[in-house]
Amino acid sequence: MTIYNRYNDGSAAAPRLRVQHSLWSLGRLPMNAETEWTLDEKCSRAKEGGFEAVECWLNDDSEREHKEALDRQGLGLILGHRPFKVADVQATVDRALRLGADFVFAQPADAFTPVQEVAKICREGRKIANDAGLAFFVETHRNNFTENLPQTIQLIDLIPDIRFTADLSHFVVVGEFYGWADEGAIDRMLPVLARTSHIHGRISNGEQVQVDVADGSTTPARFFVQLWATAMKHWLAGAGAGDILPFTSELGPPRYAITLPDGSEFSDRWEQSLVMKRLAEEAWGIAMAG
Repeated sequence: MTIYNRYNDGSAAAPRLRVQHSLWSLGRLPMNAETEWTLDEKCSRAKEGGFEAVECWLNDDSEREHKEALDRQGLGLILGHRPFKVADVQATVDRALRLGADFVFAQPADAFTPVQEVAKICREGRKIANDAGLAFFVETHRNNFTENLPQTIQLIDLIPDIRFTADLSHFVVVGEFYGWADEGAIDRMLPVLARTSHIHGRISNGEQVQVDVADGSTTPARFFVQLWATAMKHWLAGAGAGDILPFTSELGPPRYAITLPDGSEFSDRWEQSLVMKRLAEEAWGIAMAG
């Protein structure tokens, strides 16, 4: 079996960062408006904002319209899914091949599933994807087996060459990390950071999973730039021609987003996604500089 540890576009180009957007996080935009952007408007906004692809969770009823909307804007497609059995991965890989998705990522099972069962899903799921020519990454996420560091490290012990979609906001809020030096957060997360091939951009302050980061100069934002740059350095150490590190802006709508008592948002997630893009590019510059 050929193992795809990174997403590769098949070119001879130098390894690079690709910033993309989550379709979910384009929901309920524009901010506090009565009418949400249409699917075409969401895709055109992503394109105009400099995002190169969109992550979607699709089903048989929604796949065609989403693929057509992405194609109209020249945007790539990434498929996410939550497998509880190997057959779930097979179905998503089949969809990815049908739609020409770049790669797939998985939120595996839940925290109450035995680690051996999760390892089987991840190991056999990766083989299914890799045999089809697709990279397969495992996302770190609450309410999945990978919701905390100790369980995720158990999974690494069983699959040392596992590759992650690192949504580090979940580890930061579950571990109540603030980014203080004596916490050793980067060292604790290093087993995941060193195996990261895809990053989800959301910033936690250690108490809320998603906070406004203003212009990117806040303490939580600076902490996450450090985390991302560390993961990027490790990714670059083994990267080759055509390898691409996808970074996805993924700022969730309510109930992820903090709201006022009337349910309205006070943070413009679209503007924040542009800040997230800039922070990702900053982290990449740090990683490239060594």
